[in-house]
Amino acid sequence: MNAKLKPLQMIHLALCFFVFLFAIVTILINRNQLYFDANPANTAPFNPIFPIVGLISLSVSIIAFKNLLTKIDQAAAVDSKINQYQTAFIVSSALLEGGALFNLVGTFVSQNAFFLIFAAVNLIFLIRNRPTKDKLISALQLQYPDTEIL
Repeated sequence: MNAKLKPLQMIHLALCFFVFLFAIVTILINRNQLYFDANPANTAPFNPIFPIVGLISLSVSIIAFKNLLTKIDQAAAVDSKINQYQTAFIVSSALLEGGALFNLVGTFVSQNAFFLIFAAVNLIFLIRNRPTKDKLISALQLQYPDTEIL
């Protein structure tokens, strides 16, 4: 299991770390110019594009993960199932990271801290989706002989 799950956990950690790092850099660079304004009239070209993209990426991430999991053949070998789970997880995580980074770029460009909320929501969901042995067993519906291989 460690041979299959550890790389996935490292990918997850890297995605979370770099989103967090970019958020810190964005805040530090713009710390004197940051303001918070949710009024679309004041932030016309950016609002609501960035929040909508962030929420859409969150929704598509959840849907894509579930769809890719349903396509896994339950009769396939355990290694094949785990590889397909890894693919589903990476696609889901990339969508969440994309939404977070898009909103961070929106904050960086417009200096509006409002977009940090949507970046934080995507980051929280990304952190929450950390791959574990229990999540893998549950998602793939593995039974006794297969769980011993893990």
